[in-house]
Amino acid sequence: MRLLKRFRREAAGLAAVEFALVLPIAVAMLFGEFVLGEALSISRKVSIAARTVGDLVARNGSITSAQLTTIMNASTQIAAPYGNSGMTVVVAALATDGSGRTTVTWNKALNTTALTNGAVFTTPAGVAQPNTSLIYTMVRYSYTPPVGQNIFGTIPITNSFYMQPRSSAGVTCIGC
Repeated sequence: MRLLKRFRREAAGLAAVEFALVLPIAVAMLFGEFVLGEALSISRKVSIAARTVGDLVARNGSITSAQLTTIMNASTQIAAPYGNSGMTVVVAALATDGSGRTTVTWNKALNTTALTNGAVFTTPAGVAQPNTSLIYTMVRYSYTPPVGQNIFGTIPITNSFYMQPRSSAGVTCIGC
């Protein structure tokens, strides 16, 4: 009983024990905040890349396959300083007929599989209007955190962007 009372009154080393208990949690939170902050920054860059590619394509009435390749390659530079090896880009022209059926007119992909021309494409509700054309851009970045790869793994960050052509009813692609 005396030993228990003495142990209860003894405070030496208590701070070291508390520090040892709290340190792993604090370090884990620090790394988690770092990974979250970097992932949010990359997410913003992916959104900007999708919007930029869609905007550049929608400005044209006609575009060549080489011009599209240049635009898509340039868009990967938006991911700097994170590197662009994990970035994929898909650009497509979508046409919606009078019955509301949307299909892929043409498309081009960078570092991924292209869509199938003529295939039915499902758009979010209210995006595709009958007898219109849209430019669809999808950018995906596979983010691997520099710390905690075993905990977080690779995080896919994706953004899709839809834009109506600006200078004509639709954008044609030569060589796509």
